Amino acid sequence: MGQYIVLTNKDTFQTILENDGLEPVETYHFYFFDKIKAKYTIAKVLDESIKIQLFENFEGKEYVNHIAVKFFERFDTLEAAREELNEIVKASGNSEDSVNSKLVKSAEAAV
Repeated sequence: MGQYIVLTNKDTFQTILENDGLEPVETYHFYFFDKIKAKYTIAKVLDESIKIQLFENFEGKEYVNHIAVKFFERFDTLEAAREELNEIVKASGNSEDSVNSKLVKSAEAAV
């Protein structure tokens, strides 16, 4: 199995990275019209048995899920995870050459 995963944080959807089985490697901020719409973190999986905590606030209700890392798409290399992140941004309808959107690498590898 691959050793890297891509995790997402948005206003209503939070992925908790504080997990002994994960090592955050890189974080990117996705801007649309100069406002951060999402933060993406590429993390290295250190423990195959971990669960990732996801918090969601939907229609005034809070939900907490614990998802086994085996259900996340995995990538063998850091470069493959970066390529997937670029595909996610393109699939959102915001191309890399758009003047209204941009993906910027953060100075810190955390969300």
